[in-house]
Amino acid sequence: MLRYVEKESAIKMAREAGMSDKEILKCVLRGESGGNNRRELVIEWGKALGYDASDALRLAHSAGLIPSPHPPRKKKETPRREN
Repeated sequence: MLRYVEKESAIKMAREAGMSDKEILKCVLRGESGGNNRRELVIEWGKALGYDASDALRLAHSAGLIPSPHPPRKKKETPRREN
């Protein structure tokens, strides 16, 4: 694991190169498996990016980097109209 100062330096370089926060998280998670491990990394790096834990997890989820902790909702079947 990188120390906080090293993370800040890596983030600064990535941002100067034009990377978004989502792209930075994607690079951090590359090659990492296991949902809990990925979530911990998102929280850790999210703090270094300036996010609190929930915002970092939301960002990673919206980028498709981690699955949602909520099961998918069942779709309500709507009756078809007969023409």
